[in-house]
Formats: sequence, structure tokens, C-alpha cells
Amino acid sequence: MKKNIWIFESSIDFIREFYSIIQRNQKCFYIIDTEVYNLHLETIKKLLNYELSHKLIIRLNEESKNFHSVNRIYDFLLNNKANREDLLVVIGGGILGDIGGFVASSYMRGIKYINIPTTLISQTDSSIGGKVGYNYSNVKNAIGSFYDPEAILIYTDFLSTLPKKELINGFGEIIKYALIDSEDLLVYVEQHIDDLTSLQPRVISYIINKCVEIKENIVEKDFKDMGLRNTLNFGHTVGHAIEIDSQYELSHGEAVALGILVALKLSEKKLGLDERVFLRIKNLYRKLDLKLNYCIKDYRKFLKTIKSDKKNDDNMRFVLLGAFGDMTIKVVVAEDELLWAIKESIEGDN
Repeated sequence: MKKNIWIFESSIDFIREFYSIIQRNQKCFYIIDTEVYNLHLETIKKLLNYELSHKLIIRLNEESKNFHSVNRIYDFLLNNKANREDLLVVIGGGILGDIGGFVASSYMRGIKYINIPTTLISQTDSSIGGKVGYNYSNVKNAIGSFYDPEAILIYTDFLSTLPKKELINGFGEIIKYALIDSEDLLVYVEQHIDDLTSLQPRVISYIINKCVEIKENIVEKDFKDMGLRNTLNFGHTVGHAIEIDSQYELSHGEAVALGILVALKLSEKKLGLDERVFLRIKNLYRKLDLKLNYCIKDYRKFLKTIKSDKKNDDNMRFVLLGAFGDMTIKVVVAEDELLWAIKESIEGDN
């Protein structure tokens, strides 16, 4: 794992590492999710120390992941005279991490920042890899850049106050990692279902560490997403379209989990994937309370969303699975093949 990513179960170790990093900077400016601020006030106060005026408490969702929110953070930094010698500290889930990281990459042509992810999906996935940005014109993350934080500090106790829906949101990405790397992680998850859902510290730390390790190994080889990194989008092409089709009623992780089911069916058809993998994943979804079914509301818009995906050209291209850890990127899928896979996987009683 990269030297700038740490995972903590102890608040003492977490706070100590945080202060060893920020003491090298002139001032800190904090962007904090409202719910995290309210639910973890004692921990937040220790992080803020004396800089109580240099904080912006903000609540974002997919619909507010836009330039208006970016502007609000720019205004906060400008009004408080933040400069390139200062440090931006982002404390929240994946949406805030994406927007905060984009602000850091562009404010004064780039300032240093620390990402402190507080949700399961951000701790296992979105905080890692340097992708930052926001949604534009109904396209997820249409505007963005690649920009690494000074450090990523993962404190697992932030997960203790997550509602069940947010935990389920993270499960979708964990299953993705279990498929794209090797069977070992999937077996571990299957054997520790109860410990995972109850956030048993040893188990949750192991899973987070494993997901981070898998992603870092891929990102290190393809930071700018020119080839290999596409494997991290397994299930995401359909997943993003489902998010938009549901008007974000479904979370990112829930939608990606459904997208994985579609991608598995496509993998059977295009790459000969053993159909028992699909059945195994469905069984795991049941135990994790992940959704198994979804009915597309507007097929015309749904297909348009997929075709506008950043990784598509004149053809619809998917990341598909031949076997555990055996990924093929940019597989051309015809419209009728996609519709077949959707009906076979997530529509109806499957």
C-alpha cells in the first residue's frame, strides 16, 4: 500500500497521525459533511483544534454534486484568504471527497489536501486513486481531473454511525473488488457475512485494506485511466445509468451492484463466464440485503446515458469477466445483447 494511506481502528493513532501531517503546513481549512460533524463532534473537535473559524459544514448528494457546490467551497477559501501554502482537509463521504479534491486540484492552480473518508464506499473505493470531479448536464463526473491528496486517513469508527443504506452502498463496491482480483476476497466475505454487516473491527479493517490494496495496484500501473484502470469500472456502465434512471433514489453502490449482475450475464454471453458465478453473487446479495431487481423507467434515456459514458465511442463498450481476476476491457456490446442481459439479470423474478 502507498505510504500516504493509513487505516486506523484507534482514535489516538488517528489523531496522532493527523497532527504529524498538518504541522508541516501554514493553515488548515476544513470541509466537513454535516452529518459527520454532528455525529462525531468530539473527534472533529480534536481535528479542528483551535482553527474553529476555518471550517465549512456542508451536506451534499448526487444532485448537488455540481459546480454550484464547487463555487461555494471556492468562496469559502477565497473569503478566508487561503493560499497555496495552506492545507485543505476534506472529511466526508465519496461525493464530498470528489468535490473537495477537485477544488484542491484547481484552487490557486492546486493546493495540498487530506482526504478523510467517512463512509464504507469512500473508505474502500472512491477516496483511492486520485479521481476528482463533479456531475454536469446529467453526466456523472463529466468534469474532473486526476489529483492525489497528501494523505488518506481511514478511521473505521466513522462507520459506526452509518445507516444501513450507506453500508449497503459500500457492499456493492466490495463485491466488485472480489470479482476483479481473485476469488480469495469473495470467499473471505462469504465466510464473514455477519462480521461484515456488524462492522467487526478486525474484519472490516481487513476488507478495507484488501480493497485499497487491489485498487492501488491497478492505479499505480495506469493512473490516467488509459487501459488497465478500466477494470475498476466493472458494473459501473449500467450502474451509472441506473442511478440516473432512478433519479438517484438508488445509491451508487446499490446501482453498481445491479450493474454487476448485468455485466455477469454479458460476461457469460461474450466471454463464456461460468453461470454459477452469477448465482453465487445473487446468493451473496440476498445475505447482504442488496437489491436483486430493478425495472428501467425510461429505456430511451437509459441507453442514451450509457452511450454518453466517457469510455464509449460509436460503440457501447463494457468491462467483462472471463473468470475471477480475468478481466477484458472495451468489449463491444450490441444494444440487443445489453437488453437481453438486463432482462435475464435484474428485470422480473430472477
